[in-house]
Amino acid sequence: MYDRKTKHAPIGEPFPLKERFRRRIIPTLVVFVGLSLLIIGLTAQYAVETIYLELAQRRAQTIERSVSESSKDAWSSLMAGQNLTDLQKTTDAEILANAFASEVRQQNLLELKVYDLNRRVIYATHLNEIGSIENGDALRKVIADSQSGLVTKLFPDGTKQYELYVPVFDEKGHLRTVFELYEPVDYLDAILIRSAIPIITIPGFLFFLLGLALDRLVRSAQSDINMRSTMIDELRKRLESLVSSSAADAARDLSSGTDIPSKRITTTLFFSDVRDFTGFSEQHSPEEVVHFLNDVMTLQVEILEKHGGDIDKMIGDAVLARFDRKDGRAQSVRAAQEIQAAVKKAQLPRLLGIGIYTGEVISGTIGPASRRDFTVIGDAVNVASRLCSSAKAGEIVVEAGLADEGFAAKETISVKGRETPIEIRRDRNSATNLITSLQ
Repeated sequence: MYDRKTKHAPIGEPFPLKERFRRRIIPTLVVFVGLSLLIIGLTAQYAVETIYLELAQRRAQTIERSVSESSKDAWSSLMAGQNLTDLQKTTDAEILANAFASEVRQQNLLELKVYDLNRRVIYATHLNEIGSIENGDALRKVIADSQSGLVTKLFPDGTKQYELYVPVFDEKGHLRTVFELYEPVDYLDAILIRSAIPIITIPGFLFFLLGLALDRLVRSAQSDINMRSTMIDELRKRLESLVSSSAADAARDLSSGTDIPSKRITTTLFFSDVRDFTGFSEQHSPEEVVHFLNDVMTLQVEILEKHGGDIDKMIGDAVLARFDRKDGRAQSVRAAQEIQAAVKKAQLPRLLGIGIYTGEVISGTIGPASRRDFTVIGDAVNVASRLCSSAKAGEIVVEAGLADEGFAAKETISVKGRETPIEIRRDRNSATNLITSLQ
């Protein structure tokens, strides 16, 4: 699982690229593509409507030119402020009305209205509307801006039609009048659909192909990440098997680019080595020696780790372990007793001597940056080693403060490098077991 605090996947876990791509990137891409297609569609609609209004304005100019040419006097009177009703008594009024009706048929319009600049209807297909005043915002905007406008009109029966308000200009470019053309919605909608389908579907299909390509790329990348993460994790585990758990934990807890700090701690140290290992090595082949070492080391490591011990290092036939937990003093003794019993039960060719001591050490890295060793150093390590050296085969020697009733009486030994002797106690059970095993 991805760690939100550290912004990294946990150690051993591959970065969830595919999961994050499908949970975050794909929804974002879908929204982006949807908005893009919506913008493209709206842009296409605006472009089509603009072109359609341009065509409508040309149609209005054509109607205006045709009607004015059929009856110039009546058209001039109409533009001067009179409406068609006012002109009914004139000879040209009927010619003008017939010219408008003819253009409505030729242009395939549902109906037509003509407004003066005061928004008064001066001609309408429905003659009863002539002379009325139009107060709609669309007409006001066209007169104010001299720009065509389009409005959708909804009738009570649910049908719709488009009302196109189109400015008509004179020879000098001045706004003369406004035509309102009525057309069925099907015509313009069909144009919009025919225009929008290729404009939207082609980019949509390309976006779809891009998404498939990205998904395939991400799946391939995730497969490669998983493989590399597995290899790295296996290598990490192999490397961690070569160092102590304390070293591995300290390395994992470090920030990038920093060194493992040294610190002073109090811990219980377990030191063991094989008695008469030199003699055994001289009498047996290297393969037999290695086999024996693997057996005795495997046995010790399993028991030490079970009791909370951390293997600091293995030096030839010797083992140095540390017990940092609060119950480390008692657990170290139990581990030593269990190890001695297991070695005797396994009937290994050589027995162990074990020394246990609690003291203050410095835990940290030793050596240059190119080759360092994470370990513990200090007088306590030397004392644990000396106690181990004083232990007989199959025996456990501990400082007096670690012993319980199962240990022999106190005795004092001198340790090289220390002026003050150390009080120790030897494990009675291990000594008894040793005598029993030798009989």
